[in-house]
Amino acid sequence: MSSRPPVCVTGMGVVCAGANHVGELRDLLAHPVAHFQTPTVWPIKHPSGELPVAQATALEAGEVAGRPRTHRLALLAAREAVGTGPLPDAIVLGSSTGGIAATESALEAGITSPDAYRYHGLDTVALHLAETLGVCGPVITISTACSSAAVALSVAAALLRAGLARRVLSGGADSLSRLTFHGFRQLQLVAAHGCMPLDANRDGMTVGEGAGFLVLETAPDERPVLAVLSGTGLSCDAYHATSPHPEGQGAVLAMRRALADAGLEPRAISYVNLHGTGTPDNDQAEARAMKQVFADVQPALSSTKGLTGHALAAAGGIEAVISILALRDGLLPANTGLETLDTSLEISPVRAPTQAPISAVLSNSFGFGGNNACVIFEKAPSSPSPHPFPRYAGRGDLRATTGDVPPASGLPALRIAASACLTARGGLDETWNALLSRDSTAGLVPDAAFARAAPAAFVRRLKRLPRLMLALAQTVHTASGRAAPPEAIAVGTAWGPLAETQEFLRKLFESGDQFSSPMDFIGSVHNAPTGQIALLLGSQAPNLTSSAGERSFSQALLCGSLHIVSGAGSALVVAAEAFEPRLSPLFDPEGARGPLVSDGGAAFLLIPDDGDPGVRLRWLGEGGNDGAVALVDRFAGVTPDYDAVVVGIPAGHDLAKDPAYARLGQLLPSASIVAYRDRLGQHASIGATAAAIAGRAVAVGMLPFTGAPIALPHRRLLLLELGPRLAAIEVFA
Repeated sequence: MSSRPPVCVTGMGVVCAGANHVGELRDLLAHPVAHFQTPTVWPIKHPSGELPVAQATALEAGEVAGRPRTHRLALLAAREAVGTGPLPDAIVLGSSTGGIAATESALEAGITSPDAYRYHGLDTVALHLAETLGVCGPVITISTACSSAAVALSVAAALLRAGLARRVLSGGADSLSRLTFHGFRQLQLVAAHGCMPLDANRDGMTVGEGAGFLVLETAPDERPVLAVLSGTGLSCDAYHATSPHPEGQGAVLAMRRALADAGLEPRAISYVNLHGTGTPDNDQAEARAMKQVFADVQPALSSTKGLTGHALAAAGGIEAVISILALRDGLLPANTGLETLDTSLEISPVRAPTQAPISAVLSNSFGFGGNNACVIFEKAPSSPSPHPFPRYAGRGDLRATTGDVPPASGLPALRIAASACLTARGGLDETWNALLSRDSTAGLVPDAAFARAAPAAFVRRLKRLPRLMLALAQTVHTASGRAAPPEAIAVGTAWGPLAETQEFLRKLFESGDQFSSPMDFIGSVHNAPTGQIALLLGSQAPNLTSSAGERSFSQALLCGSLHIVSGAGSALVVAAEAFEPRLSPLFDPEGARGPLVSDGGAAFLLIPDDGDPGVRLRWLGEGGNDGAVALVDRFAGVTPDYDAVVVGIPAGHDLAKDPAYARLGQLLPSASIVAYRDRLGQHASIGATAAAIAGRAVAVGMLPFTGAPIALPHRRLLLLELGPRLAAIEVFA
């Protein structure tokens, strides 16, 4: 086990098909029976819609009535994980569906009131948990398709190791939806009678839903330690938008990185919980990867998706709970659904629940875009004997004034090796010159501004958002003068590829759920553009996508910073949005109407601060509830020499009711406070563009957002993004 302070698991909660809490999941593992059924969460309009799914049966009612399924599943599992213990000060959630199930119903009914879509955003799931639990610190949403929850656990561990949180609630939640069910069906990846991982006759996956959460701490003192999360490993195939590398190269990298992070040799792993979806290509690629990593010391292994189904972004969270139960109970889970072993895979899964001593478990999660994430759990030192897992006992509204305020940011500043932006005026130079001329740069990016930035053959089938992001990434990569690809890629987007989502659902509705475009489904996941960037640059580095409304850029910067802190030599950070005429006004009504309707974004290649001349970026923190004012007290109180505070104020945000903004004025009375959205536009990732302009301003010593440029004698700016939660970034020379 690594010599670092261990990341301890002190709570866990789960809901999935066949299990409404951890105790039921433990019983299900001991006596495996698959709970697959015809979906009942939407009307069946075509015989193809009768294919079986893994549907959860227990959902919260009452206080969350009217919330989408993902939100309700997440709250069930989160409440069980927190139990009666101390509250978390940060949340890292993996999700790929958010409120899409409710969105589908509203769109098909032709509802045009934005109120019907207020819970569509992926971040609304985590924000609902934060509001219910009274979380004051970062609330991060990761969306890397089916690896989301495992990536979220990796980010949570990094937060704890960097001292940015004391106690983190982390995992994943996804619900069944017509988009995911029919999307996988159009790709011919859904099993006709339930998935059969590793079986010679396997014919696909069983789409599921659920939620799985862990409470992670580095210094637990109030609850027993259930296990230790000792290692995580991330990689990207950079091979194909959906298909894994046939030899499992990305999976091999992720597993080896997790082992190195944990300080373990392959022979130390007692059991591997496979990704094991039951699709022919995925199972074969993972089997080949296992042989490369473990050679002749193959541990016990199995896929549990024949029992729980594939809960997409939640799968890694549910399987983390399964991994910890295996450790604690000494129970090797069965490869449920297996009838005739595919001997060509050359691996031997566990065929029935088996008692065995287990000291370390590796859990694999792989997703679209070649996103691979592996986590390792080890038995807790002097682990107490298993005790009953307490269910949520009804604490009412869990919001509490005693919730922890997170530690101050200890992240270092990073030097900007290259930067780029795209606005209605064009690139960074054109945008800067327009601002100097006192012109607005709000509006939609003209095609001519980015059409030639990436190879035409590469982007010819792509829609607007991936083209924007590829143009930004290629421009920065070229400007950096570096031949090697970045060692981490972190992307932020609030709404993801809306054009692809709109087209897939339109065709699905018009055909009575019979058909739609598989390519639009592949392109609709939030991390699809990130995977395209990895393909373009040939990067097998960790590949993360955050989706958190106006904080999406800030969270991408945080993820990139954490990877550099862990040893990466560079990080590509990109954030962008693409306007879609039908969906943007419904999902983002205040930002997608009026004269400030905009799209575009910005990108940065960041490297460790090497002392060379240049501009630096530093993520300072994020806070909400009581934590927002405490965050302002920390950074404004210790760094009084900001030349200006550059503030992003979302349309409709009431400054008069924002205590953090009021406190800022008290602490920095002499600093100019400058709003930037009235000049740059109102899209959710406009903060990235503001950071690119701020970087240029610091470099030349003047800020052009106001009528007359503001001199910057200290060459130091504070960037704030207001909204449901406060995010802060420092830009200085």
